Amino acid sequence: MRELKKLSLISICLLIGFIANGQIQWMDSFEDAMVIAKAQNKLIIVDCWANWCGPCKKMDEDVWEKESMKEYADKFVFVKLDLSSSFSNRYFQVDAIPKIFVADAWNNQFESKTGYKPLNTMKNLLKAYSFSLEDIYKSTTEFKEDDENIDKALQLAMCYQEKSTVVEHDAKKSLKYKSRMCFKQTEKLLKKSKNKDLSQKVLILSCLNKSGKKALKVLTSCKPSNEENENLKAALLTRIYLSLEQVDNAKAQYAKIKDLQLPYYDFIASERKQLQ
Repeated sequence: MRELKKLSLISICLLIGFIANGQIQWMDSFEDAMVIAKAQNKLIIVDCWANWCGPCKKMDEDVWEKESMKEYADKFVFVKLDLSSSFSNRYFQVDAIPKIFVADAWNNQFESKTGYKPLNTMKNLLKAYSFSLEDIYKSTTEFKEDDENIDKALQLAMCYQEKSTVVEHDAKKSLKYKSRMCFKQTEKLLKKSKNKDLSQKVLILSCLNKSGKKALKVLTSCKPSNEENENLKAALLTRIYLSLEQVDNAKAQYAKIKDLQLPYYDFIASERKQLQ
């Protein structure tokens, strides 16, 4: 562990030096990349390649070495994973190369691309994932330290959900998926606690990741057990009715909660603008 910390410090110094020159600095250790990514709140771009792979070398020339890619040098941690001997490795499932992964500091994988991809495709991918991870990393760290804590699992689910509302389309899908998985983890933990109020709160908030009609079906059958859940239901219904173009119903629900501050984040911010 001490050697890893020492190596990581050296890697960070090298990384900073290359970024200062506007270059993508490729690391060869995914372990070190995870340490740096966590310290800097960044995602990791992993390029799985081999020395005998023609398309891998072509991507280096056509994509990674291009001047226009330099703008992303300080937005991610970049790793080249050499699979020249075998595709088998402890981190990623690889059946063809080149293969690109977008992963976080705990190797939660967001997206992957298989085969040669042109410059515009990769620029669009990096652009989609060039967002701040500070809140997500903070919530992930807290949950990893106490993975039986229901409130922290719910907080992480809401962090992913909130981020999905402000990113580009390519990243939106993966962030919503992460949010759904965190909600499922929260529900699993709730089975042990048998906390009815909190279970209902999670049920209501999980509707943020459902389609309008599916969410409406869940919420119309939900009878809130306390005032907080009643308000959350009204807020969700405001959002859902507007998405279904049922404006009068949306206004009726919004009237109940328009002056209230919602927990986690204001997930009806755009709806407020339409209804005020």
